[in-house]
Amino acid sequence: MVSRVEEAMKKREKLHHHQQQQQNKLQMVTQCNKGKTPKFKRSSSNLEDDGASSAILFLACIACTTTSPPAL
Repeated sequence: MVSRVEEAMKKREKLHHHQQQQQNKLQMVTQCNKGKTPKFKRSSSNLEDDGASSAILFLACIACTTTSPPAL
């Protein structure tokens, strides 16, 4: 009976130690990668590059600049 309790405690301790090692590895990897990640992403909302925005702007220009047909 005592040996089962001791085995369970050893397994639990081993599992805890393994989990702590994995967490330490993850923290080290995270610390190593901190300098490599950019802080801000560049915006890609350039109107010349976006086809849909260019088409809408073109249609708006046409709508605003068209004149009414001459009256007969």
